[in-house]
Amino acid sequence: MQRGDRVSKQAVAYVQGLGISGDVSRRVFLLIAELTKQSQWAEDPPLVMGLNLRDSDVPALAAHLRITPEEFRLQLRLLRDTINMDVLEHAADGLWEIIYGPSYTNPVPAARRATSPGAPAGPIEDFSMPGWDKYSTWGWEERLGHLYAQIIHNSDDRDAEPRIWITPPRHVLRTVDELAEAIAVAIAPYEAVPPPASVIKMWLTR
Repeated sequence: MQRGDRVSKQAVAYVQGLGISGDVSRRVFLLIAELTKQSQWAEDPPLVMGLNLRDSDVPALAAHLRITPEEFRLQLRLLRDTINMDVLEHAADGLWEIIYGPSYTNPVPAARRATSPGAPAGPIEDFSMPGWDKYSTWGWEERLGHLYAQIIHNSDDRDAEPRIWITPPRHVLRTVDELAEAIAVAIAPYEAVPPPASVIKMWLTR
């Protein structure tokens, strides 16, 4: 069996086990599970699964379920508010980042915490890079067992969507070195002289 098929079947089994009462919400989530083909987590079954869904694909998916595109989007938001999962709506990119799995209901043990030098003492730490230091944060997501970052430029509205999200399923990071490398790549287009990962790590841990 292909890995993608296995992940999809595991995702479907997980969603079925949630016992979602709403018929439309359940069908939307099951369709998302069927489309989930990859997980960056080494565990089998994976602790976290995810899917990046283009908003331009929503009309076809909605038609498959015999609902309107707006109803499909509404159900994604409803799932976000009623199920232990993340549904990140990136309006600027026309992207839905959907993240879910057993770690949302069965937290990763504390022993899995990142152990590299500079690992955060708590769930939220400041990111001190000049030009990005007013609102940007990073930290440890206790229930999922990974590092994350929300990087916001000082000129941006602090309540707006962060320019840079470092989260699963695109990034599953457990060490500060890995996080620094991911931020360095993501932040490079916004900097005249892109800082290397070693400098990003300094601004994470200083």
